[in-house]
Amino acid sequence: MFETADPKQPFYVSNQIDLYPKDVKILIKLYQPLVGATAVALYQTLIQDFDPYSILSDAKGIYTLQEQLDCGLKDLFMSLHKLEAVGLVQTFLVDNAVNKVLVFKLLKVPSSQEFFATSLLASLLKEKVGISVFQETSHYFAKENKKRQKPIKNGRDISASFLEVFRLPGDEAINPSQDVLDAESENQVHDIGRAKINERDNIYWDFMKQQFEMYQVSAGEVERKKNQIRGLMQIYGLNEQEFVDESLPSLHGKNELDIHEISNLIAENYRTSSTRKQIHREISEKAQNIAIPKNLSENQRKLLEEANKRAPAEFLYRLKERKGGFASAAEKQVLNRLRNNYGLPEDLINVLTYTCLTYDSMLTANLAYRIANDWLQHSVTNSIQAVQYMEKRRQGNFTKNTQRYTKQKHVEKGTDWSKKKANTDNKINSEELKNFFKSLEDKNGMK
Repeated sequence: MFETADPKQPFYVSNQIDLYPKDVKILIKLYQPLVGATAVALYQTLIQDFDPYSILSDAKGIYTLQEQLDCGLKDLFMSLHKLEAVGLVQTFLVDNAVNKVLVFKLLKVPSSQEFFATSLLASLLKEKVGISVFQETSHYFAKENKKRQKPIKNGRDISASFLEVFRLPGDEAINPSQDVLDAESENQVHDIGRAKINERDNIYWDFMKQQFEMYQVSAGEVERKKNQIRGLMQIYGLNEQEFVDESLPSLHGKNELDIHEISNLIAENYRTSSTRKQIHREISEKAQNIAIPKNLSENQRKLLEEANKRAPAEFLYRLKERKGGFASAAEKQVLNRLRNNYGLPEDLINVLTYTCLTYDSMLTANLAYRIANDWLQHSVTNSIQAVQYMEKRRQGNFTKNTQRYTKQKHVEKGTDWSKKKANTDNKINSEELKNFFKSLEDKNGMK
């Protein structure tokens, strides 16, 4: 991969290719989501820049591409590298008498069948555009390809052969004359191939094949699954021997590589290893020699004493004896993972076990991992800090509940009728009062 900050760096296009409308459609719909619009424009610009009569010394500065694309040098090289990765362009660095020249070899746009048959390209397209658009695009090109030809059912090839139609003098058909051989040699031109993804890597495939053959996995099986193997090795940063070692538990006497199972194994081991390193680093950074505080209760002191002198399995057994029940295999597996996979200190695991069993009757992985994550996020790295943290949480919850359920009393004031005087409306006369009672009698049917 080459990059320079010199805009005068000379470049030269070494060949011509034809871009047909169907190629442009593939370029826009399939390649542009992967490489970007600038890269597609660069590819088309390089096609137009080919001059059949120019020589290497006529190379132009790369700034001319910048001017045509209206982009910076960094963006230009980023787009070029994407074109190289998907195989549309090959870049060579050629030394001439004066300086070094970048020579670009252009490759033809592959068909849509070839694109979707390349799993790395298809997978990347799905990641870029999403599943629904990916499926829609695939259906579109499949329909277009099927429209171009009609299947021939139950047909027998009855076409005439060349020698059935034409006759050559003497033994010309078997031994061509020198003139024919000279013409063949004169017209030999290297074929411009179609673009293929640049799979150049530093993986020693022969070594890996030899290692797998020791376990009855053929070299052909490794060759068939090269792309998936390469992808896993790049994602997790594995070398050849590490990949073989990680794959062995998935074989189970089989002579095939189950990539899905291998991927799960590597992911689990990688996650466990990296998590263990991270936890060990956090505990080491926050490790302190903390004396047992004097303000702890008698029960908390006994808990710390038990947690610091007993192994996690023994602590679990004794706790279950006291509470009732039994220690299950699943619980012991949780203890094993906390200690061996994640590297938590034994005293911290014991307090974690005690805490989990105060919430539930069994030590479950989900609850243990959730509490352990909470503790580590709050810098709790030993049993003393864990007991203090849980006490602080308990006090905080008690205060919240007290505030939540204590309602303020509201006393409604009554009326002291001994001090309240009746209001008399002196404006009402006797005639109005008489009419009021008369209307009331009429409504109630009283005469």
